[in-house]
Amino acid sequence: MKWWWMFGILAIGGMMFVNEAWYGNSAAFGTATSMIIVTLIGLKSIENRYRIRMGVIFSLLIAGAIYFGLPSYSVTEAEHTLKREHKNVTYVNDLGVSDRGWNPFRPNRVYLFEIDSGDKILFLPDSGEIIKTRPPM
Repeated sequence: MKWWWMFGILAIGGMMFVNEAWYGNSAAFGTATSMIIVTLIGLKSIENRYRIRMGVIFSLLIAGAIYFGLPSYSVTEAEHTLKREHKNVTYVNDLGVSDRGWNPFRPNRVYLFEIDSGDKILFLPDSGEIIKTRPPM
């Protein structure tokens, strides 16, 4: 196994760790992960003299995909934003959402928080929009 395969595996593992620890699985890293895998497979078939040049080009594209896949707010930033309005804010979970249209860089999860009154609110990590949920019937 070549060194670049190990680098690719570590990069994907690092992205998965950061996504879980900081962004509550809301980062849209699917495109970047796919690009890493395709690059690793494709670099095997490129001649040696072009391999470094193509590797640098693809690395810049992957870095761009990672940058655009990050949501605007992490879980901690969302919690601090909500604490400006509410005393007690507790992160409950992240929820999957569906949207019309497809954008590979838009998060497909939102943060669910419980506030001091017992109500639950949704925080959209991409825009910072706050949505109060209806109480259960």
